[in-house]
Amino acid sequence: MKNLVRGIDCARLVLSRLALKVILRHSSGIVQTVIFAPSLAWRTPLFQRPHQLARALAHQGTRVFFMEPGPSRRAPLFRRLNDQLYLCNVTTRAFRAIHKPLVYLLTWNRHYRAGFESPRVIYDFLDSLEVCIGDPVQVRREHDDLLRTARLVLTTSETLYQQAQMIRNDALLCPNGVDYAHFAISGQRRDQPPDDLAPLLAQGKPMIGYYGALARWFDYPLVEAVATSRPDLVFILIGLDYDGSLKASGLLNLPNVHWLGLRNYSDLPRYLHSFDVAMIPFELNTITHATSPLKLFEYLAGGKPVVVTPMQESLRYEGVLVASNPGEFSRQLDRALELRSSPDYLALIDRVARENTWEVRARHILEALQ
Repeated sequence: MKNLVRGIDCARLVLSRLALKVILRHSSGIVQTVIFAPSLAWRTPLFQRPHQLARALAHQGTRVFFMEPGPSRRAPLFRRLNDQLYLCNVTTRAFRAIHKPLVYLLTWNRHYRAGFESPRVIYDFLDSLEVCIGDPVQVRREHDDLLRTARLVLTTSETLYQQAQMIRNDALLCPNGVDYAHFAISGQRRDQPPDDLAPLLAQGKPMIGYYGALARWFDYPLVEAVATSRPDLVFILIGLDYDGSLKASGLLNLPNVHWLGLRNYSDLPRYLHSFDVAMIPFELNTITHATSPLKLFEYLAGGKPVVVTPMQESLRYEGVLVASNPGEFSRQLDRALELRSSPDYLALIDRVARENTWEVRARHILEALQ
């Protein structure tokens, strides 16, 4: 049996290299080829930064290979998704036919670097090292090595940018962005609201919404205090209870707080359209100060005022309403409810969203690679 499996793997490797050569041979006018090392599966409820950057780079004319984690023998070796974007069910050995490939790596999948032939790394430093699993000393050592040796270093926040600059003064500040067309539709169309929101909308109260991970960095006591003092508002939470902290918080005991669970990325605009105000109530610590909230630009593209706690990265953008405590948060929610019908304010946050699309981020990356 072992010999049979080994034989199948060898055959797949040969076929994958042949298929790769065909793709490379028949792709004309391509300036760059970037391989996204295995990180997240392509088919996932929420599109994250690697997915978005892969699509945006492909739209810019870059040939992109997005590697699936744990390739399946039942799936096609290479499947063209759109433009020059290929989903890959192969191991890194298939790409050893390419000498010095550009390889996109994150801190937590850095070990894949060894699987490529003299890779030129695009190192995306997107989170505080505190969130990385493993021996902190080893994580720091390998992180510093990537900073020194990468072809290009990306950082998602000003805080991480300043850290990277200590080793790489040519690091690129590349925050998260938005698929503007996907979310701006939510401010224009008049689809029926999702079924699970209909009973809440029937109450006729303003809806304050959040979608994203619900984890220890979410400020549950803050939201509990605000929701308790504001029975005239309905609070909607959408996302995965990442570490069990939501259920443990007691927040769901409040009658005006409703958790809908995880929803697909494709459905988020419909939920966002039903919000009156969006919020990002995170605790303030080294992790959140180093975070570029992906959802911030999605909220703005959807035409929604956003109330946030004073995380350093969020403070850099016009139109964002900031609150440090429950009283301020409540007052900023009222301010946001006023601004939602202001043409000047809506034009402002729309401009901010358009200035921070994934297409803009991809152009900056390609310019830096040139």
